[in-house]
Amino acid sequence: MNNLYNEIEKYKEYFHSIRLHQEILLLDFKLPSNWEIKGILGSSQTTTQVKLNDKSNEFNLVSFYCPFLTTETDRMIQDVDNIIKWNKDKEEKTHLLDLKILELKKVFDTNNLDSLRNINFDFKEELKDINLENGEKLKMARE
Repeated sequence: MNNLYNEIEKYKEYFHSIRLHQEILLLDFKLPSNWEIKGILGSSQTTTQVKLNDKSNEFNLVSFYCPFLTTETDRMIQDVDNIIKWNKDKEEKTHLLDLKILELKKVFDTNNLDSLRNINFDFKEELKDINLENGEKLKMARE
């Protein structure tokens, strides 16, 4: 059974406050300033609205709000979950990219040119196609 404590607990790192104002439920979060919010929220049909309040170099105080009705409140919680997950995934991907770049630099620094020409990248699972700005698909080296 979900209760208010559990909902707040899962956002503990970002949660700021909860308010009810004239049949509008507001959830306030302190989110990193580089996080994408409106683009993610705008990519789905939702009744959730967002307002950027205080802003600093590191954090933004963001209010998510919707009518205080069961369906709309559930949807707002889902939207907040999606925004946090998307941004945390992006942060992890950036971190992994940085690590892989360092590993690759080390490989290039410690090997001779002939062996570097024979490098192959084998992926355990299929990667999604990458679309270039001109609409063409980026081909992997094996293609």
